[in-house]
Amino acid sequence: MVGHLFKVPLDDLEFISRRVLETPMRSSSVLDARIGRTIHIKDETAQRSGSFKFRGAILGVRNAGQGVVAAGAGNFPIAVGLAARALDKPACLVIPNDAPAFKRAQVEETGAEIKVTERSDLADSARMEAQKRGWRNLHAFESMEMIAGSYTLGSEIAAAIQKNRAASDAVVVACGGGGLAAGVALALRSRSIDAAIYVVEPETHQRYARARAIRMPVRINPSGDTICDALQSRQIGTRAFEVLEQSDVRVCAVGDRLVRKASGLLRETCDIRVEPSGALAMAAVLGGAIGRESDRLWVIACGGNIQSPDDEC
Repeated sequence: MVGHLFKVPLDDLEFISRRVLETPMRSSSVLDARIGRTIHIKDETAQRSGSFKFRGAILGVRNAGQGVVAAGAGNFPIAVGLAARALDKPACLVIPNDAPAFKRAQVEETGAEIKVTERSDLADSARMEAQKRGWRNLHAFESMEMIAGSYTLGSEIAAAIQKNRAASDAVVVACGGGGLAAGVALALRSRSIDAAIYVVEPETHQRYARARAIRMPVRINPSGDTICDALQSRQIGTRAFEVLEQSDVRVCAVGDRLVRKASGLLRETCDIRVEPSGALAMAAVLGGAIGRESDRLWVIACGGNIQSPDDEC
């Protein structure tokens, strides 16, 4: 069990649940026929801010004192900016100069103060801004609130699994810094859901696989570029790593070609428009990375911040 590593206060979960949407579970007989198994897509593109990040951001902003600083490539600062606006708190959002134009525009639309820097300087810039202002530096996957937010997503999946159990279930979740995967795994295991959990990384950025191999988080040198712009962190979070290692999860990696195909398949069969990072879990299914012993799959489409179909992949 992993409960001793990270206890999520009930009042925090209730606060998040009041502020977020319980996102839909989508399915398609065409998709089932294509994959050869029953597929349920947890559609977090329908979440406030367009991604699961809002779940943790609203709690993190609530817990901030005078204001909040957050750094990220797109979905995280978008979520924090919207959460800060909803809770009437000031926010400074640090984004990379190579952030996708549409995501940058969405960050600006939150009304928060924006700082632009080199991607490699994001963490240091956010830390300095927070120290200078005396504000909270909310981290996309190291902060406890972000795992708590993902816990609520995992709880929704757990309830769906418990409602109608299959012979063998598997949950498939994308992994960047690990906050999403850890929160989902923690919720499932805390509710005694024994479904297989597959943690999926871009094949160029295998942070968790590398950390697992040496039994500790380590900063990686990516083997190349990936279209999954939201999953380019160089190291898995320390707390996320501990939770995942005690949750009996499996790790796999897929490339951009499958991500493109998965994005198109989700659009065609379920009318879900995902950004590349949001299609990574489905790409693992499409690529045959999920064991055939699981006859029903719960796949998280974790983000949909795109401007047009051409931006998807």
